[in-house]
Amino acid sequence: MKPRRLLRAAIRLAIRGAFGVLVLAIAIGSAGIVALWSHPPGTEARAELTWAGDTKLGASLDAAQSDLTAIAADTDRLAVLARGAIGSLTADDQAPFGEALSQGTTVANAIEADSAALRQTLADLPGAEPTDALAYGADLLARRSDLIAALDATQGLGRSWVTLTGISLEASTLISLLAAHDSTVAAAAAQGRATDYVGALATLDSAIARLDDALTIRNRLANTTDVETLDDWMGRNRVYDQALIALYSALRGSGGVIDDAVRAAFREESRARADLPPDTRGLVVILADIGRGGLNQAVIAIDQARARLSLALDKITSLGGVGPDAASPTASRPVGRVRAAA
Repeated sequence: MKPRRLLRAAIRLAIRGAFGVLVLAIAIGSAGIVALWSHPPGTEARAELTWAGDTKLGASLDAAQSDLTAIAADTDRLAVLARGAIGSLTADDQAPFGEALSQGTTVANAIEADSAALRQTLADLPGAEPTDALAYGADLLARRSDLIAALDATQGLGRSWVTLTGISLEASTLISLLAAHDSTVAAAAAQGRATDYVGALATLDSAIARLDDALTIRNRLANTTDVETLDDWMGRNRVYDQALIALYSALRGSGGVIDDAVRAAFREESRARADLPPDTRGLVVILADIGRGGLNQAVIAIDQARARLSLALDKITSLGGVGPDAASPTASRPVGRVRAAA
């Protein structure tokens, strides 16, 4: 009997030991599974699982950020050109104004082209599919998204520049026509003093034509600009032009003799001349009205785009992107060129 009891005891002990081993194995396996899913691919804890993809994607994002930094530099340049164009509108030398508009058009077109190319480059990189989270680090995927979002700041820059250019050219042409009108009337007055009444009348016809051209521009600007000051300025000058025409016509008819018709014309000319603007300050007010009608808004839109892009780049850099020094080789690249995706 004793051997049987010993055998049964040994069997029970063996069963208990096997059960203990099984429980331990299950516990160890469960711990492994928990540890595995506590550190899924794409996190720093499992960086080795995404290392190959991260290395390639990181290089591509570095290149993309360098291109975005160059676009930001172009946007800075566009803002400077916009303010320069506005500042040179009333200058006697219009060459800087024309140069600013020409350069700005080139830069604005380059920003649009480069932004579109970079957006496509980023779209072609991994990160759009849910499964990409298994092959690439979360920080790199977030950086790709931030770069795409930063490009939104450049949208509309082309339209803003077109608006600025169109209104600036209108304003420049208008100011030039008004100034040319004044100088032409002065030339007609000089001819009149020299008793060349026929020549003076012909010159006045040329002055009125310039005022008519200015009226055409005024009608276009009236949709977006307060033209009250402009209307007052043009109205006073048109009244004077007609008074001067009446005077020289009377003098031509009388052969230069001062008769009643000439005296009456002199009185009308004197009244109209006294009602003229005393100096060119009225042109400054007119230009300010045009500025409020669209020029300032276009400049502000460009400045705001520049600021948004700068803030977006600062954020990307602070979260681990390449710094500005790494991007500087592309900052001086010819506009209109973005490198292909790595």
